Amino acid sequence: MWGVDEVKWLRTSHRDWIDAFAKPTIYGPEPEVSDVEYFAYGQLVEQFRGKHFNETLQISEVGDAALYLLNPQVISKDGEWEAWFFANWIPGAHRYRSFAEMIEAEFSQFAGLDWKQPIGVQESLPDEYIGAPGSVKRQVKKRKKPRQEKLFGKPLNEWSVDELLEMLEREDFNIIHGEVIMGLGKLGDRRAVQPLLDILPENLSAIAALKLLAPELLTEPLLELLRRRSFLGFHQAAMLLSEMEEMKAVPLIVEAVKDLRPREAHLNECVAQHLAAFGSDGFDALVELLQHKQAAVRCRAVNGMIHTNKARAADALRPMLDDPDSRVREIVKIALAILPVNPSKQSK
Repeated sequence: MWGVDEVKWLRTSHRDWIDAFAKPTIYGPEPEVSDVEYFAYGQLVEQFRGKHFNETLQISEVGDAALYLLNPQVISKDGEWEAWFFANWIPGAHRYRSFAEMIEAEFSQFAGLDWKQPIGVQESLPDEYIGAPGSVKRQVKKRKKPRQEKLFGKPLNEWSVDELLEMLEREDFNIIHGEVIMGLGKLGDRRAVQPLLDILPENLSAIAALKLLAPELLTEPLLELLRRRSFLGFHQAAMLLSEMEEMKAVPLIVEAVKDLRPREAHLNECVAQHLAAFGSDGFDALVELLQHKQAAVRCRAVNGMIHTNKARAADALRPMLDDPDSRVREIVKIALAILPVNPSKQSK
């Protein structure tokens, strides 16, 4: 972290990053999400508005292709600038409401504390600015009225749940079932809940709709997806169950990590990383997996530890530099080069 006499505008030091990440691609600019979604934080946080990137203030050295930024184009009602942890391996920026919130998040990872960024607009939307700081043209951006949401060219609120359910039942309409399902979720009519539950796990689009309609009924269907071990279903279910803090998922993920059958390899080489999202329960499960008799399982557990991004993960891995298997020793070396280090270990 730099002192106040060292900070500088990112455009003066890393114009290449701005050009690479903020300019439109050959496919044109990405469509902007609504302000309510964008400033909810905790979700869509890796998305950032390209014009903001050009105005960010660099407040740290670059380390591991990452750095800390402050964004003067978004200022809360109490005067706090938006803060970014930017890394080209996210890819993008994890955005925070303030410098204080960002540091709380970083400290929690470092200290091994379970902290989650608040999701949703807190009290009010921040002000968003057009024009660089100090520019005579700088002004608060006027908020656009949310566009009326449409489904197949017709305003969503003009559709009835019965019409959409009828379309969902027709096999000859299966090419548009994804849009129909999301329409059912957004309409908010709970008569759609059971029909959506009925098409799980065959149609994974129903998960997002049910999350809007009846998240309390999703736990068991998601756990069943973990038991079935379908590739896309497993990952989607694990991520959502961690968000829901449903610890019944942990032993099911552990079973998958331990499964060394060749037919499961396409899935199980990468599932341990999900345990990192389950707080202390997930961390403890990974520590136990590090002692597994099979080297392949230990390798998977090390990969999961990397995703915890906690200093105590490095402490748990350090003794494994003497693991009898060379594959394990190699991945442990990589992990220790990535994970944060406890200050007490650093000073010795």
